[in-house]
Amino acid sequence: MSFLESLLERFELYRPGWERGLFGLAMLGVLTVVHLLIQRARNFDRGCLGVPGLESEQMAFDCSAVVTSGAGSFLGLSNITWGLGFYLTVAVLTLAIFGLRPHLRRWVHAGRLGVLTGGTAYSVYLVYVQVEVLEALCALCLFSAALVGLLFAGQVLLLVRDFQLPETTMSTRLFKRDLTIYVYLAALAAVLVGADFAYFGSLDPAPNEQAAAQQRQFSGAACQLDAQKESVQDPSSLVSFQDVRKGASDASVTVVEYFDPNCPHCKTFHQTMSTLVSKYEDEVQFVYKPFPLQGASLPEIQALYVANQEGKFSEMLDAQYARQSRGGIGEQDLRAIASEIGMNPDVLMSRIEQDKYRQMIIKERKRAIQIGVDSTPTVLVNGHFVGSRSMECMEMFIERAQNGKLAANTSS
Repeated sequence: MSFLESLLERFELYRPGWERGLFGLAMLGVLTVVHLLIQRARNFDRGCLGVPGLESEQMAFDCSAVVTSGAGSFLGLSNITWGLGFYLTVAVLTLAIFGLRPHLRRWVHAGRLGVLTGGTAYSVYLVYVQVEVLEALCALCLFSAALVGLLFAGQVLLLVRDFQLPETTMSTRLFKRDLTIYVYLAALAAVLVGADFAYFGSLDPAPNEQAAAQQRQFSGAACQLDAQKESVQDPSSLVSFQDVRKGASDASVTVVEYFDPNCPHCKTFHQTMSTLVSKYEDEVQFVYKPFPLQGASLPEIQALYVANQEGKFSEMLDAQYARQSRGGIGEQDLRAIASEIGMNPDVLMSRIEQDKYRQMIIKERKRAIQIGVDSTPTVLVNGHFVGSRSMECMEMFIERAQNGKLAANTSS
């Protein structure tokens, strides 16, 4: 028997255990892609995996930078859409191999091999882009790539390994048993997908949805505090000795801003904050508290703390906002900024690489989440969450706080 004849004969065979395994991996891939879709919609507010309590571990990944990069789409469609289509295609082809006659099964086998080969090649390319180009990793993307690799390896083993060839005719008993298994696997995947959507749908709105709601509120006439969030009973507990502070440290009013240097809304509000500091620096204490939304923001935030030690926090923050990039700015930009504002670039990068502030940043982020911070910018005046951040509203909040009249029903 020639190699081609042997290969064609292998294409006609149905191996129950292997095919069920490949179908299960395809369903696991569907779950992974759907979970990634949900986290992207929430702007990865709970980290790459969407699991609270793992802030330190998840900071090693930057799913937002990867998914929103230029490599995050192909031919105008998101890689998430492609991934979902890929896994569903593999699942459907596997079912076809199970149900078709041998002379038709060979073509479906060949088609699945082609799909898996293309998917594996593209996955390898995406991993290369994450490691070498973006220098940012997406945990769910890497897990998906591993699943694609396992599917491809399984398909190759079906073709090259010497199996004892089973009968090509499927018995009624085998057909019913395997059909039941496929139905159960598909049903389990559907239940888990539904549970994933239900769980995250029951949580607070995603940051981008909250930002839109805040923008709608901002565009209205009323100046309101955020009545949906409880105020912090002891506002002084928000301020630590390591925080960046401006203005009067003994003032009766404290304004706290949680921000991310890569957040566009923070960049917009920064102008308002700077004006407020200039106007009320003798009457109000202003506290800047970084709240990283993605791992790429960590080096920039550490650079802010290093700059603050040299009295150049404002200069560093202004320069970072000027170079703002959704995926974060790199070492080259940080070095250029250091030179521009009179800092030693080598000293700056050395201190960043030492991760001196990393644990403190993560601890502060966890504390912020506990009090209700879930997006940026988030502003508090004497412990009250601000809903309207216009200059006029901020001035009114400050003045009412000075008079002891700040309350959750504040309006213009």
